[in-house]
Amino acid sequence: MDRSDVDSTARAAALLLHSWDTAADHTETAAAIRTKPLMSDDWAAQQVEPERNSSQGAWLGPAEHGAYSRAQAVPAIGDVTRDVADDKAVRAYKVTWRWASRDGEPAEGTGTRHATIYLEKHSGAWEVVGHQSHDLPAGEAAS
Repeated sequence: MDRSDVDSTARAAALLLHSWDTAADHTETAAAIRTKPLMSDDWAAQQVEPERNSSQGAWLGPAEHGAYSRAQAVPAIGDVTRDVADDKAVRAYKVTWRWASRDGEPAEGTGTRHATIYLEKHSGAWEVVGHQSHDLPAGEAAS
């Protein structure tokens, strides 16, 4: 990853934010905490793991196999991605993942989200200053 390149930094953040390990992570926020090195100090300070996992139901099956997510990110279709200024940018990705098990048994489950990454450049390096993601409806997930 090249922090001087906005696309490299944004894609790395999108992938890291959707990289979970049911054997070690208690919530999705654990991935955001691991992404802190790519974030501004202010945004990193806002990454606080909650008591409960909002995706607990979706993690139950994969957790039986000690599964971890294998994420892929491709630029999202649409006009969200843009350079706002020389030192500000927004990048959007369609992020998909499958669960990979550690015990050799299939770990059921996949996911698709639209992730938006907000970035600013400071001292030659791009930093994530915000991010959001939402699940895509089944029809959009296939496209």
